Amino acid sequence: MIRITTDIPKHLISSIITSNMDEKLENEALEYKGFAVKIKRQGDLNVTARKKSIYIDLPLDIHIEKQNGLFTIEANGIILLNVTITTSISIDLHLNTKTTIDGWKWLEEPKVKVGILNIPVSPLANMVMNRIDDRITNQIDSSIAKKVNFQDLINKKLARLLDCKKISAEPELYLRAQLEGIESPGFREHTNKIELPLYLDIKNQVSTEYQVSADWNSPPFNWIDNDPLKYSQDINISLKYDRIEDIIQSKINGLVIGGKTLKVHNVEINHDKKIHIQVALTSPIESILTISGKPVITDGKVQLEGLEVDMKTTSIIYKMTAPIIEKLIRSDIDDRFPLDLQKVIREQMRLELTKAKNIDFLNLKINANEAKLSNGQFTDNHLNATITTKEVEVVILLEHVENIDEIMS
Repeated sequence: MIRITTDIPKHLISSIITSNMDEKLENEALEYKGFAVKIKRQGDLNVTARKKSIYIDLPLDIHIEKQNGLFTIEANGIILLNVTITTSISIDLHLNTKTTIDGWKWLEEPKVKVGILNIPVSPLANMVMNRIDDRITNQIDSSIAKKVNFQDLINKKLARLLDCKKISAEPELYLRAQLEGIESPGFREHTNKIELPLYLDIKNQVSTEYQVSADWNSPPFNWIDNDPLKYSQDINISLKYDRIEDIIQSKINGLVIGGKTLKVHNVEINHDKKIHIQVALTSPIESILTISGKPVITDGKVQLEGLEVDMKTTSIIYKMTAPIIEKLIRSDIDDRFPLDLQKVIREQMRLELTKAKNIDFLNLKINANEAKLSNGQFTDNHLNATITTKEVEVVILLEHVENIDEIMS
């Protein structure tokens, strides 16, 4: 399980909610006992959020006119609506909202600009609320439905990111990821943004072969009461021996051990679970060096058990020095083990996460607290292992996004 936290700037939420609202309000013609009433939004929205709900303070300017003989008498006031948007996400990822107006108050009661006029403030406000309640709430719900398609975000954009892809050219490795489920504790409010954490249960497989992705099915979604105290993500690895042999050959070729430059002749991993490396030695004399050992993975480190070094040459003179050279090489190999694979994995993760920090319009922050290798096992033709990453978090920053259409398109 990994955590994806989306930081949504409040101005972006406001733009979604007010989409088309201004035009519709200004075209709304209201009349009450001879009073012509016009409404428009007054200033910015105040946005807060908690759990499944978003709370909006919506200020409206109320402009009142009444013909009085040859004169038109005008008055202006500001009313503040308390709006609640309750969200729900179905198990098949459909986002639904239910907007309600929970209350209102006058920030400024209507004041007459010209002449003397008795304005029935409370009845007027009640009339305005009764007339525009459904219009505003329906407008907000329809704007969100039109602008935000949560199902498409998961099924199209996230599915594309999780599709089988090459993650390394040397060695050639492919990652196939399948999303099993999504959980969320709901919204959280910060000063200028709203945070929405999602916990993704992902099944990962890394191999040396390209894997055709399975048919995509919408992962189930569930609300949870609280964030998990701990979470981790397993990455299953399956490497064929022939690819491991290629990797070893490329890494050893040209290596200097005991002052000798190695030119790899052949690398072979037998079914007895031993690695047998045949090396053509170019200095001090042409010879074939065979290095054998059984790799054992313990606590994320690889140790070569039963290490054997054998050197064969046709030169009678150098046959006498072969045991000395073998001892030097064996000592050098011993110094290189155990190999800390977890350190290698952490460094590779750091490099890959650095590459992934910019995807399309998104600004990402990616953190991984720990990576641990476990369950290393050599089978007849594969090396299988599991990498467990703890508390991986991807933070999606949308502070530079001005329009939600940039994300949804």
